[in-house]
Amino acid sequence: MLRQILSITWKDLKILFKDIGGLTTLFLMPMMFIIVMSIALQGMFDGGDTGQPWHLPVVNLDGGDLAAEVIAQLDNMDGIEVETAWEGGTLTRERAEALVSDGERAVAVVFPADFSERVEERLDDARASATIELITDPAVSTQFIAPIQGMVLGAAERVAETSLVPARIEAGLAEVLAHLPGDIRPPLDKMTIEVEETNVVHVERVVPPGMGIEVFPDSYQQNVPGYTVFGVFFIVATMAQSILREKEEGTFRRLLAAPLPKPILLAGKLVPYYLVNLLQVAVMFGVAHFLFGMALGQPAALLAVSLALAAAATGLGVLVATFGKTQTQISGLSVLLTLTMSAVGGCMVPTFVMPDFMQTLARFTPHGWALQGFQDTLVRGYGLAGVWPEAAALLGFAGIFFLIGVWRFRFD
Repeated sequence: MLRQILSITWKDLKILFKDIGGLTTLFLMPMMFIIVMSIALQGMFDGGDTGQPWHLPVVNLDGGDLAAEVIAQLDNMDGIEVETAWEGGTLTRERAEALVSDGERAVAVVFPADFSERVEERLDDARASATIELITDPAVSTQFIAPIQGMVLGAAERVAETSLVPARIEAGLAEVLAHLPGDIRPPLDKMTIEVEETNVVHVERVVPPGMGIEVFPDSYQQNVPGYTVFGVFFIVATMAQSILREKEEGTFRRLLAAPLPKPILLAGKLVPYYLVNLLQVAVMFGVAHFLFGMALGQPAALLAVSLALAAAATGLGVLVATFGKTQTQISGLSVLLTLTMSAVGGCMVPTFVMPDFMQTLARFTPHGWALQGFQDTLVRGYGLAGVWPEAAALLGFAGIFFLIGVWRFRFD
């Protein structure tokens, strides 16, 4: 049985490599997307608006009143929807970290217990400062995080300075006026003074526990996985057209003379394209690593996701081949499915900037799971244990696609 599979595999590999132009396209197209789009999309993200606001979980642990004032200012800003509660209870730090880790939110803000106290210490200590923590998913682009960070910092600085200015003015004037005779001393409430703003508040960007991140990702770590997944699924059209061509030429009818079950025959068709998919992934990530210096994370995790991704792509190829009766039908269906699932799955536009319903739809595409798996190992620092849900989901897609394809497949 293995011998027959290897024979069919060798035959299809020779056919694949005869079409050098088509094979080159499988590698050149995603590679060019990676190189061009990684450079071009570094500043693509815009701010939120009232129609599609940023959901911003905020944890207030402050023992004073200043954090509440900052939160109120953030809540009044257009494009931000502040969330201080979750599922009927006050939002905790642990819950906020889980929201970011699970991908439900891209960023969360935490005001520590001593926020107000540290701001007030600035009156006596010029080096004192208060820190706000920004819990972020490292797979989320800096271009998305930066505007949120700027708004949080701006609101916090305004509140901090507003709270300090009266005490600073009163203390400064009192010291100056103390040397004047009482009969010429002006009342303090009739005087104004300009003070220079200083950085009282700092925002520290942190990641949820369990994500082994020392350096936040660059644009290549954001875009290489997306366009690699996008390119891998272009094997669907090539594979489905090959199956249809062999039907038309009568190859499958001749193979029926061999004592081989239908799943074995289809497996023999699947293996060469599966190997090409793996080669695609290796080339794409190899180019990114050696040309751009992109870190590849833990090899075992990267390999697990790659193997499962190639299985899902080739399984879809078998399925598409059963729905197309002509080359034109297969070509159109393949492009439609590939582009649509790539867009919904986050390969073209990151899912965290999509509406909530589209983020949910992404979970029903192999592209979404593959992209998350690659980002888990490349960006979030997960190992093999951390990517097994994504690998399992991809294998589930592969199994469903292949089983339906076997059930629907006709040899003539």
